Amino acid sequence: MKCILAAVDGSAGSMRAVEFAATLAAKFQTELVLVAVAGPEKLPDFALMDVQRDQVRSGAGAIEGIAEGLARDALNKARKQALACGAGSVRAELRFGDAADEVLGFQKQTGADLIVVGSRGRGRLAGLLLGSVSQKIANAAPCSVAIAR
Repeated sequence: MKCILAAVDGSAGSMRAVEFAATLAAKFQTELVLVAVAGPEKLPDFALMDVQRDQVRSGAGAIEGIAEGLARDALNKARKQALACGAGSVRAELRFGDAADEVLGFQKQTGADLIVVGSRGRGRLAGLLLGSVSQKIANAAPCSVAIAR
């Protein structure tokens, strides 16, 4: 195993995925690559909306800025968690677009042998309506996929 890719969105499920991926990376002494995806359709949880309501009202660009900021925060938190779990080589990347498509495209780019995702991300309502990101990745990935619970 040369590379493990962990998808991160800041949710508890994705942090469990980071912990699992980092533990494997440490055990197999392989690179861990963290990826977070931001996009205009990515809105914060309803719990966060009260805090950020004024920012969203300031214009359409604010939504993208909030999504990007949340993704960067999630990556930073995940990187710290991965290092604390013993991963030696950790790289983080922010992508923009559809989460499943970007994770799958990044897997091709990195040649990751394994994708690790959380069982539930931030978008529970969207997941019910559109299918979960983890399910889309598991169905379309050309490599093994682990879903952390």
